[in-house]
Amino acid sequence: MKLKYFIITLALLLSLFVYLFYRTEQTVVNWMAIQIVGWEPFHQIRTWVNDRVILSGFQMYSLPEALWILSITLLSKRYVIRFNEKEVPLWFLPIMMAFGFEFFQWMQWSPGHADFNDLWGAMLFWAFGMLVFPEREPK
Repeated sequence: MKLKYFIITLALLLSLFVYLFYRTEQTVVNWMAIQIVGWEPFHQIRTWVNDRVILSGFQMYSLPEALWILSITLLSKRYVIRFNEKEVPLWFLPIMMAFGFEFFQWMQWSPGHADFNDLWGAMLFWAFGMLVFPEREPK
């Protein structure tokens, strides 16, 4: 059980790393970092990291979403919502979110570009999350 939460924490920290050092300064997390450490130190650290850690396009743009999907899958797959006599498992929620993110971008209702790499990464990490740590009892 502790390994599951370690994986979730590691996935979210890796996603945070990508956002802080490789995504636009207009994201909320980067704005917060700039407010905490200041503009100049943030850019110095960001430049230092960018010079030493080279990421591919997939790693910069698709991996963070895939890591979120993995984390949400590991957190949600044990739970169900009960409506009267019916139980709805929450394991489907993360993959539906991934398709929703891409649909909203495709419709240009949210910033970003719809990308099949995002969907492939999300589906792969969702499947991994479903196969790892089988859950015994739904809650």
